[in-house]
Amino acid sequence: MTNKKKKRSYGLRRIRHTISSSHVSLSKREAFYALENPHAAKPFPKFIGYFLFVLILLNAIVVFLSAQPGLDPVTSYVIKIFFAFSALCFAIEYFARIWIADLAYGNCTPFQARIRYIISPLGIVDLLAFLPSMIGWFVPMDETLRTIIDLVRLVRVIKISRYMRGLRTIGRVLVMRKHEIAAAFMVIFLLILISSVLMYQAEHYAQPDKFTNLLTGMYWAVTTITGTGYGDLVPITPIGRLIGSIIMLLSVAVVAIPGGIFSAGFVAEYQNANVRKITRSLDKRDNELQESAKNNLTDSNAASENDEKSDSKDQT
Repeated sequence: MTNKKKKRSYGLRRIRHTISSSHVSLSKREAFYALENPHAAKPFPKFIGYFLFVLILLNAIVVFLSAQPGLDPVTSYVIKIFFAFSALCFAIEYFARIWIADLAYGNCTPFQARIRYIISPLGIVDLLAFLPSMIGWFVPMDETLRTIIDLVRLVRVIKISRYMRGLRTIGRVLVMRKHEIAAAFMVIFLLILISSVLMYQAEHYAQPDKFTNLLTGMYWAVTTITGTGYGDLVPITPIGRLIGSIIMLLSVAVVAIPGGIFSAGFVAEYQNANVRKITRSLDKRDNELQESAKNNLTDSNAASENDEKSDSKDQT
């Protein structure tokens, strides 16, 4: 077992120990379950967890509806109230997550756990989910600022990743394969850069109205390498067509590299998930056996004491 896996398993043990320990208040434990694992929570915390999930989905729908032009004043007012209510709920959730961070990150001190949550990607998303909207309550807004706040509201949709196993799996694959993915996209970027320069030099003098600068050549390269091919920019010179043919053949191999990396990452992650599931089952069985042995030992000790007491009475 690697050091990373040891640290992770140690952290999980610390989390279970902390939640079950007596010095953690009942309200904090229930808040943890409501935000991190609603399935294991009691009815009211479970309701809170599912309420936040539904609220995130409604925000995704309302953000789409609010972008439609020509809304009547009543609908606009209802949407405004809904966004204000959502910002208040997400603010409460954010500070609650800071409060329970020492349970979520059991291998850290309480202060380190809270800092770790605050600077984490999801912690930043949670902050952006309510802070810009609340700033808009106290700061006069022009049309530009209002548009920025409306765009920032889209990050609320990212919060749903906590409730979807598939999205969490994608995140873990990206973290595990980040070096390979970065290398693959670097190769694609270099191919785009080289092909854009070559195509611009080959077609600029023949089509000065279309290949006006290097950015135009880069646009052609991106649409060609990704297989989009809008057809608005087409090489007409022999050397341009030769370059285009070579680039298209190379792009078939280069663009397939990230797909293979993702596929291998997903296979490895699902295998690791099965291993983790088996490990949890074995740990649970070991805990049950230890608890059973402990109870049997306690019962045998109690029986021995009763026998000793009985023998003492008989002797008396």
